[in-house]
Order: sequence, then C-alpha cells, then structure tokens
Amino acid sequence: MSALPSTLDSVTVYREGATCRRVAKLTAGPDRQLRFGGLPLSLEPGSLRARVQAGSGRVVDVRPQFDVELAEEVDVPAEQRAWEDAGAKLAQLELVRQRLNAEIGELQSLRPTFLEHKKGDPPRPAPVESMLALGDFTEGELTTRLEKRRALDQEIQDAQQDQLLRQRRMQEASTAKRAERARLSRVAVVTLAEAPAAPFELELEYRVPGARWVPSYSLTLEKGLANGALQMRASVAQNTGEDWGDVRLSLSTASSSRRADMPELKALKIGRRQEAPPRSGWREPPPGLEALFEAYDLAMSGMPPRPVAPPASVPPPQPAPKPMPQKKDLVSREQSKSTGNYPAAPPPPPPAPGMAMAASVVSFGAPMPSAAPMAPPRGGARAMAPMQAQAKGGGGLGGMMRKRSMDQEEALAEMAPEMDEDGEGGFLGDDLDLGATTEQAGLAAGFGDYARLAMAAPESRGSRGRLTNASEWDFAFVAGISVQIDVVMAIVGRAQRAASEVQGLTLPALCNPVSSVKSFDYRYDCGARLDVPSTGKWVLVPVMSCAVGLTPEYVCVPSVEQKVYRTLTIANHSTHALLPGPVDVTAGDEFLMTTSLPAIGPGADQSHRLGLGVEESIKVARKTQYKETSGGFLGGSTVLPHDVEIELNNRLAAPALIEVRERVPTVDANEKDLKVEEVGSTPPWEKVEGPVDGAIVKGARRWRVTVPGGQSQKLTAQFAIRMPADKMLVGGNRRN
Repeated sequence: MSALPSTLDSVTVYREGATCRRVAKLTAGPDRQLRFGGLPLSLEPGSLRARVQAGSGRVVDVRPQFDVELAEEVDVPAEQRAWEDAGAKLAQLELVRQRLNAEIGELQSLRPTFLEHKKGDPPRPAPVESMLALGDFTEGELTTRLEKRRALDQEIQDAQQDQLLRQRRMQEASTAKRAERARLSRVAVVTLAEAPAAPFELELEYRVPGARWVPSYSLTLEKGLANGALQMRASVAQNTGEDWGDVRLSLSTASSSRRADMPELKALKIGRRQEAPPRSGWREPPPGLEALFEAYDLAMSGMPPRPVAPPASVPPPQPAPKPMPQKKDLVSREQSKSTGNYPAAPPPPPPAPGMAMAASVVSFGAPMPSAAPMAPPRGGARAMAPMQAQAKGGGGLGGMMRKRSMDQEEALAEMAPEMDEDGEGGFLGDDLDLGATTEQAGLAAGFGDYARLAMAAPESRGSRGRLTNASEWDFAFVAGISVQIDVVMAIVGRAQRAASEVQGLTLPALCNPVSSVKSFDYRYDCGARLDVPSTGKWVLVPVMSCAVGLTPEYVCVPSVEQKVYRTLTIANHSTHALLPGPVDVTAGDEFLMTTSLPAIGPGADQSHRLGLGVEESIKVARKTQYKETSGGFLGGSTVLPHDVEIELNNRLAAPALIEVRERVPTVDANEKDLKVEEVGSTPPWEKVEGPVDGAIVKGARRWRVTVPGGQSQKLTAQFAIRMPADKMLVGGNRRN
C-alpha cells in the first residue's frame, strides 16, 4: 500500500521544539488502514496524534513506522546529478592522466644500446644517425604528451573545483531536499473504525525537536517622533528535516516538554491514614485461556483436532501447581549448562497445509503475510535451532526481528526447568505459578502507555493471549523493511543529533532567549503564511503589529551632563506581552540606532522608557549661585543658600516635552543639627520618591515642562543648608 500525500498546514514553535499539523483530504474507499508519508525522521513517536477534522469517521489507532523512498531518475535533484556527473568526469580524467603518465615513463626509459665488442674485432662505427633519430622521436613524443598532461592537469583541477562547488551547494541546501536515491522516512499508519463511505478530512499532529525562535522589533517613527508603529519580528531556526513551506506559523513562549496534566482531586477522609493502592491497570485473563489455542497447537502438530467440550456453567477448578524441581534436578541442569550437553529434541514437524513461515526479507511497502507463523515445536525453545539458523541467514530486517524473538525465547528456555515427561518444556513462571504476578508487574511499569501494548504471538507459550509491553522498534517495522536495523538506528540518530544542534546555535545580536513574562506564557500568530527552510540557520520572519502607545519625551540631568536625550515612552495596549529583544529604530528615512526593549506586560497602565540617543536640536544651560551667611540666635548657625537656574532652548519645529532632573542634598537621621530647607522653585518641581529608571535616588526632584518649538524657557530653584557655625560640610560648603 503506497503512502498517501498530506499537506503541512500549520506549525507552532515553542521555547524548544515545535508541533506540526498536517491535513489530508481523502475520498471514500474500502480500506480502513491508511498510510501517510513525508514525515520527518526527527519525529517523536509518542507525540503522533490523528483525528477526523471534517466528515464522518473515527480514528481508533495511529502508529509511526518507517518507509524507504526509491527515487526515479527524474526525481533526483539537479545538484545531486551534477555532483555525480562531476565525479564521473573527474574519475575519467584521472584515468586518462594515469595512462598518459605511463606512456611518458616508457618514452623516458628509451636509451640506445650497443652490441658487446668482441676481442680481436676492429671497432664498429657509432650509429650516429640512429641515435639522432631516436632522440628526435623521443623528444617529439615527450613534448606532445607533456603538453597534453599540462592541459589535463588543468582540466582535473577545474573538475575538482566543480565537484567541490556542487558538494558545498548540496551541504548548504535544505535538509528536507532529497540528497540520495534511497531515503528513509517516517510514515503514519492510521486505522479508522470503519471504511470511509464519503470524502473526509484527516488531521495529523506530531512534535519535532530542533526548532527555536527569538523575538526582535522594528520601530518606525515619523519626523519629530510624534507618531510611529512597532512591528514584532522573530528569528526562527529549524533543522527538523522538512521544509515549512506556506504554513501558518505560531510562536509560543511555553515549553513543549513541560507536563500539563490535569490535577487529580483526592477525597478527604477522617480516620486512620491508609496508603493508596497502586494503579497497575491489571485485569485477570479470562478462565480457560490456554484452551483457546488447543486447535492451533493440534493443527501445527498435524494431529486431528479433538472435540471441544461444551462450556460448563461453573468454571472447572484450576489445576494444581507443578512441583518444584528437586535439588538434584537443578544440579544436573547446571552441569548440563556448564558442559553444553542438553537432551536431544525431536525435529520440528512439517507445517500444516496452507501454512508457511513468514519470509525473513520483505520488500518495501509489502504487508506481512496474513498466515500466522509456525508454532514452536514440542520440546521448548531449544528445538527451534533450525528455525533460528534460517532466521539468522536472512539479511533483511524481518530476519533480524525474528532472530531477536528467537533469542528471547532461548533466554527464557535457559531459565526454565527440565523437560516434562511428554517433551513439553514449561517456563519458570508456569512452574512457580508466578505468571500473573510477572505480567502484572510488567504492565504496571508501563501503565498508561497503551501504544506500547501488543498481543503476544500464538507461538509464545508463556504469554500468548495476554498484553505485553513492547519497545518502539517492535512497532516501527510492521510493514517490513529490507534494511538492517543498525543502519536505520544510525540514520535516525543522525537526524536527531542534527535537530538537537539547533538548541546550541549562537543567538543573533542583542537577542535574548525566550522566557515567560511574570509567570505567564503567550502565543503569537503570524499574520501571513510563511516559509522556513530546514537549514539550521536563523531566518527572520514578520510576526504582527503591536498595539502600543508611543509618547516622545526628552530627558536631561544638567548637574551631571548638559545634554538632552531622546526617549520614547511605550505603553502596551494589547493582550500580548512584549518580550525583551533588540529594536531597530528608524525616523523617516533615517536609521537612528538599535537598542533593547525590556519586557512589557499587557495593559495600558504599564509604560517603559526607550532611549534613542542625544537630541542635538535642544540645548540646556545650568547656572548656580552660592552665598554663606550667618543666622540663628546671636549668629550661632551658618546658612548656605543655593540658587539654581536652568535654561532650555528648543530649536525643533514641534513642541518638546522635557523632563529636567535635579537633586537636593539629603540629611541622615542621626544628624540633628543639620537641616536642608527648600525655599522655592519656578515652575514648581516634583518630589520623586519612587524608582527612577529602576533605581531609587535620594533627594530627587524633577520638572516636566513643554517648550514650544523655536522658544526657550528658564527653570529656577532655591534651597538652603543650615548647620552650626563651628562645623563645615565634608568636601566644602558649596553645593553645585
């Protein structure tokens, strides 16, 4: 059965990880079991959910499995084929250069040889013409081949650069792109309550790691900072193995790994405290469970079935437990285990007509054989050695799974007592009557994880007809995949490691990790469908427009620095919190700066100040006057009056709200003779008792005045310090 297509519709990115939602529109058909492909390898198996979104029907089971996609030649990406062609061309050029080097070596080895001179014979004339002809031939051939080798070396260098370029392009491409001809992927097998009789829409939901996001903002202001708009953006990074194309993207500050179970309200009782009974989810098997498999066992052994007695109204009494093995039996068994000599077992009986053992290698997408596998022969698990040898010979995954089940039965057989008189070997649990206790303990360990429960096979004498716990891999290969399990686990592990690397990415400049705001989590829905490729790199996407109130203000502290700073008071009017992050501020067509926005909770009563740098068009000047006089009865005290004058000059075209901060001296509680008296201020200033920009300043005062454009305004204040005449202030009496 081929995998059905589905479309990735929406994605919710959490603090770590993401939840993907796929939608499949299906027509009526006779099949109750549907397979949906295209799921990423990094999918968390326990998070897969399915439900009927539109139409009639009900989902009764959903399980993740593996599948292998074999690509046709037309489906292979262009970069993959270009890389293969570059490799083939490079190999051919290397072969040509190797042959050319061999020819050059043979030409260079050509040397003239002379016959040995015999004693008594006159000397022979030297073959000058032959030697010159050999030299001309060698030189000409070497020159031609050396030129060819130089040109060939250049071609090989170009081919190597081309192959390296293709390889880098494949590495920089999305991990969701096909980069091989056979690709392992996840599929979801959905079982419906009944075959669909009308078209319906199915929804698949699953969680994937390897995704995260951080917020940022863009603030666009008009000239004069009168109006503006705040846009929320997000940097999203994901390496889940599938591209998010044209999806509805949502961003959440919550943690998807945090459990959110409903609290269980327990009853309050008056009396002696009693421990609550453990929840095991155990239910006793029905009486006569082994009798259900008598016909199966007889059919496997080739004997005619015995007549089945009619069920009695009262269940028959349970048989007495088998006696414990004697000490000598155990000693003989230990000796048999140490020597390796076990009693000979009869050969396995031939299969019944119409029955066949499942093949150890199953093709991709082919369903498992409907016939049940052969029952184990009489004699226990040791008599299955020929079958184990046949299963070990299979190179497919089915053979490895069969080998694993055989090994498990062999391990159980080693724990069992010796053979009975009739040749049947019983498990240790059967002899000790501990089967129910063992099953109950096993199910209690995995209580609630019903997706891991499976019915044991009929050949499992100790556990057939009962639910047992199984691992994730026992359900992953039900369809049969002719690959080795270690290869599958290696590929899945590589995908999971690549997904986990996203959590270690370096954050963009000035960005902060996503966290809750005052113990509350928020979700932000993007206004349009977006594309986020699976590259493991940060991608900047727009999120939404923030409903905020912007009030431009100017702040100066003339006693510290005679500069006026631009600030913007932001009040959050939306129902979402503004997360801390960088803000790119633009005034008109001019980029001002990049600053940081603090966390601002929802509500109009909360406001925060955002600094925007120095305003050169507003000037401030501060002057102070100081006198020292005597006062009090008979001149017994010293009075230090101070006059402060501040002039503000607004050269902007628009009015400016300016906050001028001052500070008067403060007196400690233990200073009884020292006093500070505020004479007056024009216009009246305000006493600041709360924190200013997050800090509490003693003696803080401030003016908030609006200076019209192109005008100036003066601010004055007077205060006096009174102290005994025989004392002086530390650092001098003059206070600026």
